Amino acid sequence: MNSDLIRQNLVQVFGSKIGIGQADPKSQDHRLMPAEQAAVANAVPKRVGEFAAGRAAARAALCELGLPNVAIPTAPDRSPIWPEGFSGSISHTDTACLAVVTKAQTYRAIGLDIEPYEPLPTEIWDIVLTDAEFDMVKLLPKNLAGIRAKKIFCIKEAAYKAQYPISKILFDFHTLHVRLQENNFVAEFRRTVPPFQIGDTVQGGVFKQDGHIISAAFVPNP
Repeated sequence: MNSDLIRQNLVQVFGSKIGIGQADPKSQDHRLMPAEQAAVANAVPKRVGEFAAGRAAARAALCELGLPNVAIPTAPDRSPIWPEGFSGSISHTDTACLAVVTKAQTYRAIGLDIEPYEPLPTEIWDIVLTDAEFDMVKLLPKNLAGIRAKKIFCIKEAAYKAQYPISKILFDFHTLHVRLQENNFVAEFRRTVPPFQIGDTVQGGVFKQDGHIISAAFVPNP
């Protein structure tokens, strides 16, 4: 993927005080640190490769912020344990892996999701989309509707990942309602997810690049 364009797009969302890393999930060259190995001790090789690529991308992102060569272990809930004072997010597809990191003083938390630029299967629209989102998507031409649904899916994934370090609560897709204007979005809570209240929002941006949809979300500091 074009690293310059990725940086340009992510800086538009987060500002310049971020670290960005990329890695190839198909590469066999990524090595895990001892503190990271337990998370994939029983995983199949494909999963180990994806996990190692994610950690390599995250280390590259942290290095840009002056913290080179650190382990990123996994919490019991399988989320990354970032170094003290940092917030980050990792995402991958079969062909691409991205990580973005920021210092905690810049954002309370951030989230990143990358998905193939393909329509969302219609059989899961009702799982992903709220009634209002569903009605909006149905108004679009058929060739655009599936992609818009996929963008909403990608946005909700990124927004969920941004809020999770704060709430530590799992929830379904209908908990968030997405308002999308060009490349910017607001994901609004439709129910209370402490400390988030109904009407609270996660904001961010979404863009297409190199056959992927990439969404980036943030929760600002109070």
